[in-house]
Amino acid sequence: MMKKTTSALAIAALLGTGAASAATFQINDTTTVGIGGAFYPFYTDTKNGEGNSVDDYGDFSRLIFTAEKAAVNGMTASLYYQLRPQQGLGDFAAGPDAANEGEATENDAGVRTHVAHATLSGDFGSVTYGKNDNLMYRYIDVVRDYNDAITFTFSNAITRTRILNYASPDFDGFGFEVEAELAGDGETVKENTGNSSSANVAAYADLDPVRLHAAYTAGNLQDSNSDGAYGVAAVTSIDVIDLSATYVNSKINDGQDEKIAGLYASTSYSFGSLHLGVQEVDVSNASNRTEVIGRATYDIADNVYTSVEYGNFDRADDEGNGFGVSLWYGF
Repeated sequence: MMKKTTSALAIAALLGTGAASAATFQINDTTTVGIGGAFYPFYTDTKNGEGNSVDDYGDFSRLIFTAEKAAVNGMTASLYYQLRPQQGLGDFAAGPDAANEGEATENDAGVRTHVAHATLSGDFGSVTYGKNDNLMYRYIDVVRDYNDAITFTFSNAITRTRILNYASPDFDGFGFEVEAELAGDGETVKENTGNSSSANVAAYADLDPVRLHAAYTAGNLQDSNSDGAYGVAAVTSIDVIDLSATYVNSKINDGQDEKIAGLYASTSYSFGSLHLGVQEVDVSNASNRTEVIGRATYDIADNVYTSVEYGNFDRADDEGNGFGVSLWYGF
C-alpha cells in the first residue's frame, strides 16, 4: 500500500481528516484513542550550486497520536498530535566522543511538534485550534506533495503556524473553510510584520468526475507589505490514470511575483505505482524554470514501500538535479 496518492491526499486534506492511526483503542463508551506513525528514512544524491554531487541521509519518521470523545449535543471532540524526532537516525559523523568535546550529537536534536490541534465537530461543521498547515497547503500545495525525498518547489504562500479554523459541513459536494493565523506579542512574526493575525479562505466543489479546489491567503504574518496569494487545483481520473493540476499566484513577498503551474499524473501497476510531474516556476527577477520529477514505488507489504525518484529542476549548474531512494514503513 502506498503512503499517499495525489487524489487521496487532496480529498483527505479538504475533508480535514489527516492521517489515520494504525491502531485504535476503545477506552470507554465515549472515548477512543489511537497511535500510529512511520519509519521514513531516505537517501539522496543531488548536485549543489557548484554542480558537484552531494549525498545525504535523512529521516522523516513520525509518531501520531489521536483521541476522540463524544461531546455534548451530539458533537465530537477530537485531538491530533504528530511528533517528528529530529535526526532520528543520528548524526553519526560527529563520532563517539562528540558529546565530551562539546559537539552536537543526535541527543541534542530533540523531538519537534509538527502538527497539533483540537477539533470540535457537529452538524454545524467543525472548529479547529492549534498548529497546522494553512489552507493554501491543505487545498493546493498538498496536491504536488506526493514525492518522498525529491520534491517540487512549493508556493511561498504556505506556512505551518497557529490557526483558528472553521470548516463548513459538506453541502452535497460543496464546502468552504475560513481560517485565522494568529501571533502573540513578542513572537517573531508579529515583531517582523507588525501584524497579529492573517486570514485564509478556501472552498471545494466535487463535480464528479472532477474535484475543484480554490484558496486565498493574505500572508500578513509573512510580509507586512503582502498583497496575498491565490491558488486553484483540479483532481480527476481518466481510466487508470490519476491526474491533477495546480496554479498558484503569490504576491506575498514585497516586490516579488511568484507563479507556479503544475501537472501531475500517476497510475498503479502490479507491485506499486508510477508518477510523473512537471511544473513551471516563474519568479520575478529570476529565469523561468521547468521542474520534472519521476517516481516509482514498490510495495513490500501493506503500508510498507520503497521508492526511487529522479528530478531535474532546470537551474544553473544542474543544482538540485539527482535521485533519491526512500523507505516508508507505516504502522
